[in-house]
Amino acid sequence: MPTPTEAQRHKLNRDPVVDPHIVLLEFHEDGSAEIHRAAINNEDIEWQGETYSRAGISIELPTTQDGETRAQLVMANIDRIISRALNSATRRINVRIILIDVGAPDLPLIDTKNLMIIPSASGNSERITAQLGPRAGLLEPVPFKQTTKAEFPGIWLI
Repeated sequence: MPTPTEAQRHKLNRDPVVDPHIVLLEFHEDGSAEIHRAAINNEDIEWQGETYSRAGISIELPTTQDGETRAQLVMANIDRIISRALNSATRRINVRIILIDVGAPDLPLIDTKNLMIIPSASGNSERITAQLGPRAGLLEPVPFKQTTKAEFPGIWLI
């Protein structure tokens, strides 16, 4: 994740905010080349050669459930593009969240890469509600594997 510079942090915390910040979202199913892009904005945004369609999306603050922290994503289902993608998905859906400053859009303030997923979603003709969670959860089982000196050469002193 990029680290904002001191000047970016100062600009981000300034009140009133001079340049608006826009949240961009990318939805990508594992194994698929298709990426659905949306911007929390009232018009389409072009960023790094890609077009992010305007969308009515709200993100609610994270809550803790069963030891996992999850945020809730609520989006309008007017064009049905995201709902069709969710209904046809057979694999994990990765979510990338990007925060850009309109005054200096080349360097994102926040970029989660593909470290977020949608573990569950539901919807109707008006809106889609989805849970946003970390890609690797604390409750996910880790397969047992015995390590050797060749895998961690600096740890084994004996």
